[in-house]
Amino acid sequence: MNWSFQIEPKSITPVYRQMIQNVLDGIGQKRINLGMKMPSIHKIGEEFGLAPGTVIRAYEELREMGLISSKQGKGYYISSIQIQEKVKVFLLFDRMNAYKEILYDAIHHNLNPGIEMDVFFHHYDLKRFEKLIRGNLGKYSFYAVMPHFNEDVSKILAKIPERKLIIMDKAVQGLKGKYAAIFQDFEADIYQGLISQRERINPYKHFVFSSSESPFQFIPDGCIKGFKRFCNETGIPFEIVRKLDLTMIKQKTIYLLYSDMELIGLIKEVESRNWIPGKDVGIISYDETPMKEILQGGISVLSTDFRQMGKQVASFINGDSFTQKTNPFQLILRNSI
Repeated sequence: MNWSFQIEPKSITPVYRQMIQNVLDGIGQKRINLGMKMPSIHKIGEEFGLAPGTVIRAYEELREMGLISSKQGKGYYISSIQIQEKVKVFLLFDRMNAYKEILYDAIHHNLNPGIEMDVFFHHYDLKRFEKLIRGNLGKYSFYAVMPHFNEDVSKILAKIPERKLIIMDKAVQGLKGKYAAIFQDFEADIYQGLISQRERINPYKHFVFSSSESPFQFIPDGCIKGFKRFCNETGIPFEIVRKLDLTMIKQKTIYLLYSDMELIGLIKEVESRNWIPGKDVGIISYDETPMKEILQGGISVLSTDFRQMGKQVASFINGDSFTQKTNPFQLILRNSI
């Protein structure tokens, strides 16, 4: 029995996914039987004006699902009609904290029904990162990974098929291929965010960046570069410290903090001195969380939009075409500067 694919070129669903769904529907409706010969890659490409790579991608995914197999010189055949396709997602974070909860919830709430997601954490341990990826290859439909390392991890990530890989939050410069990515441009983002509120920052006499060096905190190199660029261009004296010494804080100084624990410590110290944030001292935190909207009447924050990032990750998993793009970022102005 012969059959053909039904393709809607104007559909928002990628063509290769339409082809896969055609086969799943055909099996479910018993129109496609065990041993049936698949249309050739050449025939499908010619009929619908498709690039061979599109057809090959669909056939490869069907093969990985165990539904088709190839016979040398004879093409592809239906090798199983046992549909066991359950979309499972491997989600690899660095660690859990407040903004990761926002990101996770946004992914989870925007996934199509029935999609399962398993969450793992690498805790900035490169060996653990590699072990988790290698140990789970072939077990998941998609691999959404947060590669929070300043070291090059492109060789590790290259083990994941590009059509299954979704990079979150940090770009991996050495990684090639048509994988999906939604990330921050850390250097440009922090520079543009600070420039956007230059008039509010100018009255301060000193700018301190605390990198909060800790095994539980990742500071991208780009953030420090963007901070230095802003300070050098605006002429504001600056300092980069690994840990904030609360006994040495000064008035007319603005502090940029990565660690929420340091933020709380600074606020307590400022209160003990009866200083007013936004007047006597400036405070900018990194990464938005609901707590910062109300803390001390509102803490100014440099942050990407983690809800939007989560929605985009979910859309890749749901079937949107894979792209590589930056995520929205801003300095959210509140009372602390």
